[in-house]
Amino acid sequence: MNRRRYLAAIATTTAVLGLHGQRGANATQGDSGRETGTATADGQPGGQTPGQSPTGPAVQSFTGSGPSVERGIEIEGGLTVVSATHAGTSNFVVTLVGEGEFDDLFVNAIGEYEGETAALLEQGSYLLDVDADGDWAVEIRQPRAARGEPLPQSLRGSGPSVSGPFQFTGTHVASATHSGESNFIVEVYPVAGAFAELVVNEIGQFEGESAFRFDGLGWVAVQADGDWTVALE
Repeated sequence: MNRRRYLAAIATTTAVLGLHGQRGANATQGDSGRETGTATADGQPGGQTPGQSPTGPAVQSFTGSGPSVERGIEIEGGLTVVSATHAGTSNFVVTLVGEGEFDDLFVNAIGEYEGETAALLEQGSYLLDVDADGDWAVEIRQPRAARGEPLPQSLRGSGPSVSGPFQFTGTHVASATHSGESNFIVEVYPVAGAFAELVVNEIGQFEGESAFRFDGLGWVAVQADGDWTVALE
């Protein structure tokens, strides 16, 4: 049995994983998805910013109700973003299960949910494992770009979101605020590699600055349970 790899953005979530019931309940795969992130970059809605190339693997979209396993999820390797919504009242867990030792857990929440999370995945075929008690939608995208927006950038949003790409050039400073009560984590993800750059890792309300180093194109992933702002320079 594979072990779950708990992403830093959701490592301390306290949702209890329930036993899965009947699989494949009313699940369908769509041809295209929609942006569900609530972040805004310089007045631009959604997770993408101007300058992102439309190239890259096709978006894979799924909808359903209740627990379901979707097969044949192809990942080319590198940055992978999952946008998800849930209209239920109990556990909502979204996992990509590959052939490696660890599973990749993207969402572990209770009740209604809307947000985006990111991870760096290995190339291969995956199963999409969804545990839910209501209607849900999941969009899997692998953003790629030839260039990114230059810094400085000011981001704001509510809840988990992924924004980018941005062009980073060495040492930078992030100024951030958070009005929630749970985890507030800010990371910068490369398009490929093994690790993201951890910028902020706090719990509850926060206001402060953090210095970090990152070179090249990066996507900013925020885990939060309230309103937040992130200014990058």
